Amino acid sequence: MNENGKVVVGVLAGLIAGAAIGFLLAPEKGSEIRERINDTLKSVADDIQKRVNEQVDILKDKKSDVSHAAHEFHEDFVA
Repeated sequence: MNENGKVVVGVLAGLIAGAAIGFLLAPEKGSEIRERINDTLKSVADDIQKRVNEQVDILKDKKSDVSHAAHEFHEDFVA
């Protein structure tokens, strides 16, 4: 994992831990706290999925670029 990935994971872990502590110390019913935690975790999961999908799209584009360049190289120098 590169440095940016480690930073993102660290920030997300910190946010989740901070949110969980905040929820647990809040003066609300347990059922309300569990619902808020669940909503927050769903939001974080959606955000992570969005970022993963963005990175997958970037990698697909790079793969396509490399494949195209290799094909051009083959046509120019081998054929």
